Amino acid sequence: MICDAHVHVGMPSNGELPAEARPRFVAGLLKTCGVDEFVFSSLDAQMGVPFEVVERDAVETREAFGAGAHAFLWLTGRFYDVDPGLKALDGGIWEGVKLHERETAWVRARPKDLERILCILEERGLPLQIHGGEDEGCRPGDLLPFFRRHPRLRADISHCRPLADAIRALQECPWLFADTAFMPPENYAALAAAGVAGRVMFGSDFPTHLSCYEGTAEELYRNDLEGAREYGYSEAVMSGNFRRFLKGGIGEEGNGGRGGAKE
Repeated sequence: MICDAHVHVGMPSNGELPAEARPRFVAGLLKTCGVDEFVFSSLDAQMGVPFEVVERDAVETREAFGAGAHAFLWLTGRFYDVDPGLKALDGGIWEGVKLHERETAWVRARPKDLERILCILEERGLPLQIHGGEDEGCRPGDLLPFFRRHPRLRADISHCRPLADAIRALQECPWLFADTAFMPPENYAALAAAGVAGRVMFGSDFPTHLSCYEGTAEELYRNDLEGAREYGYSEAVMSGNFRRFLKGGIGEEGNGGRGGAKE
């Protein structure tokens, strides 16, 4: 079984949406490549479009793929300012929230708002995907002070980078997850050796990597799957951890999967 924890539809461009980023294309390609379930969010949220457009992206993707397509609301500062209670989550289509520090500076400029968002998600039992990276405010170490206060919140720190920072965060907080989108697949060995593979999920970041590499959409996606096979991603990384991230549950040793290197 293949579950992809990090997919997008839409594209922050000049308004002309590439075919590869349209909801029905993304859904169809993932089916062709054997994906059973995936988490996705709409990059169109960054484009200043009305909320209804982002919601339509989610509905179209779900209609094209089926129940295995799990929509996360890309929550921008603009959307939050008009809906600080996150009533949009009551609509029935959203299964989680996506945040990106480089789009809205939650950590650096809006920490009280970030804290409120985490409280709401924790109370509702909804998972969070949040961008992780080398930039200020994106580093897992920058995020840890917030996550330490929310031990019932399942949060995916994307990209496993910086790698050592991501490992430390996963070791310290057994309720955190991470995904491998844009992570060199050879880094998986370090995650397994650190004992945190029980909370690592396969992710592709499709279709954003189409702007970085040559090849067709299908070739690039199959390359991601081949890298996962070549470097020995476990069955749990490819599907089981994804299920626990979405719905909750206890991993190995009763600690949310901290013993994942045993898989």
